[in-house]
Amino acid sequence: MATFPTGTEMNTEAFKDCDIRGTCPDQVNEDIFARVGREYGRVLAAAGPDAGDTLVIGGDGRHSTPALLAAAIRGLSTAPIGIVNLGARVPTPAIYWAKEHLKARASAICTASHNPPHWNGLKVMNGDLPPTPEDIAALAAGAARSAELPAAAPARIRRMDNVTGAYMAAMTERFGQPSLGGLKVVVDPGNGCMSGVASKVFADLGATVTALHDRIDGSFAERNPDCAIPGNLGALVQAVLDTGADFGVGFDGDGDRVAIVDDRGRILGAERLAIILLRGALPCGPGDNVILDIKCSMHLERAVAALGGTARRCRSGHAYMKRMVLDHGAVAGVELSGHIFLGEIHGRDDPLHIALRLAGWLVGQGRKLSAFVDDLPPMFMTEDIRIAMDKAEIDRLIEACAAGFDGSEVQGIDGIRLVWPEGWLLVRRSITEPKVTIRFEGENAADLRRMAEAFASRFQQLRGEVEAAIGKVTGA
Repeated sequence: MATFPTGTEMNTEAFKDCDIRGTCPDQVNEDIFARVGREYGRVLAAAGPDAGDTLVIGGDGRHSTPALLAAAIRGLSTAPIGIVNLGARVPTPAIYWAKEHLKARASAICTASHNPPHWNGLKVMNGDLPPTPEDIAALAAGAARSAELPAAAPARIRRMDNVTGAYMAAMTERFGQPSLGGLKVVVDPGNGCMSGVASKVFADLGATVTALHDRIDGSFAERNPDCAIPGNLGALVQAVLDTGADFGVGFDGDGDRVAIVDDRGRILGAERLAIILLRGALPCGPGDNVILDIKCSMHLERAVAALGGTARRCRSGHAYMKRMVLDHGAVAGVELSGHIFLGEIHGRDDPLHIALRLAGWLVGQGRKLSAFVDDLPPMFMTEDIRIAMDKAEIDRLIEACAAGFDGSEVQGIDGIRLVWPEGWLLVRRSITEPKVTIRFEGENAADLRRMAEAFASRFQQLRGEVEAAIGKVTGA
């Protein structure tokens, strides 16, 4: 708990670098959301009069979302701004689409994305760029000043029903040619907000669709909402194999992350998918910029260079990635977690857009997706090794790595990345959980093991987790 000069106490644990996210109701609750709404409304109103729609607001399908959304609107309504209430159970990409479609200045989204069902949060954007850590800190400070909301409610509020349907219609119109007739697709929204959305759009475009976990359930009873974890995609992989599908697509809880499974049941991951997209469905050419998450494979960096483009590394986190995509006019921004930001839709991350673009491209190729996957270089890279650790321990670990070792180049974009000609390792603080994240990549299995042993010999307390992660890659 943080105590502020007014004597008012407010739990600020949920205020992260890029958004507000935490467990409900201890770290996020109606009181905090009402205060944040009041402060955010004040910030928007201070920018000057806006006769139109200042802000669109909506949320995901979690059980806590309707009450939190209502609380945020109560706070926002104390400012003289125009509010469009999109309601709950709306995919995050549809909310961003509505912001652009309505030419609203700002957005607020009540969601905890891929986190467990007892979490929730708020993502805000004022203008075209996501918030900085300083913006979030200022929002926290302003929200904490007082628990009282002004009695007056001068906001202009209107409800926009069925924004999801309007978004679906826009997607169907955009991707109507070529027809997806003859294509077989498995769709797994994982009880999240893409339920009943992606499956219908694919079917309306002519594809034969098998849908899994295709109903919104705020408890995510049928599948974990994180589609970046391979273990959560077992049913999707099996369904692709059982139905002889051309590919499968999985989404996370709020529908802004994508996972693709090829026709042989292989989960591609963001980097392999990005290489295939940049080589064809979303072409990258000479002079183009592509923004890469600091955790992405060196093979993606090399692929961009081979196409004549420039790969630029960025901190992990959707706000950092989107901002850099817009700042550099990039073709795409690739985050390892499954967010892919697209220049052609003004930096938005829309996994349904990605899946439909991939599908339309495949229709004209005369080859299976697996054939393009077979063309990719082998990647010897661990998954994120996520270890719960208190702040002081993480600080000591990062400080020790910052000194470098074994002739490595030290990069400090996000945590510490140690780079050798034959690979790299990364140690960074998670921005969504109280954990340290470690990742290794080598040219081959031997290089991967060598780097891991050098690291584990210095940090013996982490040896078990590191060796387990290396074993998953090398089979040893």
